[in-house]
Amino acid sequence: MTDSRSLAQTVRPGRKLLTLALAVWGFVSLPACNEAEEHATFVARVYDAYLLKAELDAALENLPSLMDSTEARRQIIDQWIAGQLLYREALRRDIRNQESVRERLQQGERAVLIDALVTFLYEELEEEPAPSQIRTYFEVNRERMRLREPFVRIRYLRGADRDSILLARELLRRASSSEADSIFAQLIERFSDDEDLSRSLAANYVPESRVFIDQNVLRATFNQLRPGMIASVFEEDDNWHLLQVADLVPAGSLPELAWVQDQVRRQLTMDSRKQMYERQVQRLRMEALSQEALVVQ
Repeated sequence: MTDSRSLAQTVRPGRKLLTLALAVWGFVSLPACNEAEEHATFVARVYDAYLLKAELDAALENLPSLMDSTEARRQIIDQWIAGQLLYREALRRDIRNQESVRERLQQGERAVLIDALVTFLYEELEEEPAPSQIRTYFEVNRERMRLREPFVRIRYLRGADRDSILLARELLRRASSSEADSIFAQLIERFSDDEDLSRSLAANYVPESRVFIDQNVLRATFNQLRPGMIASVFEEDDNWHLLQVADLVPAGSLPELAWVQDQVRRQLTMDSRKQMYERQVQRLRMEALSQEALVVQ
């Protein structure tokens, strides 16, 4: 079960090496840069190939925050240099013209072209499923979409001024259950430093396991709350936070459409792509058969 709002997720430390390798891979066969002004920003050069600072920065941005940036930078540069040196040596030895290598290059080119064609076909198909399609799919499949874990709705405010967040907490505490949502909507406008996040969490039910998973203090505070409870105002990252579990729906419950409509939309898109793929392959198959270009023994 996935939620309608994708929250940030922390990459586990055990995947550091894989993540770093993927970040470096795109730099191994970079062509030489011909613009002299671009050379001024390079961080490494191997003969006529350059690793530009902007490319290194982009690779570092995609790495987990838990990784040491200095060490990651060194490893990216070292692996880029190794890749460039090995690539030049392979060209010097004319390895591309060895029969086994030539076959592998041809297979790789074929795979890239097929993948690119399928991507183009998907892009041509791109049409959002109609609301009526989403609702029909949901109604037909709702029983098998029972929640696999609890879903929660949260009231959350973040602000730099402690007194403001304390006041917001007191106003929310005094609100009756029937007026809490409308009161909190006003508090968001008045006090929240991230109105979009506050509104989304207050309006939507999300899987319990996805809440604040990359923010340790917020997650620990959330874990201590039961529905209706308001945590004491606390500080983290130079901000003050207000947190309340507005509602909790237990695992095994039937979902509402709003909770799973993104999942339904993705499923309908995948189904449409699969059908389109099968139609295209069948069309090409029939064309080949009509031209006697396809033979199956």
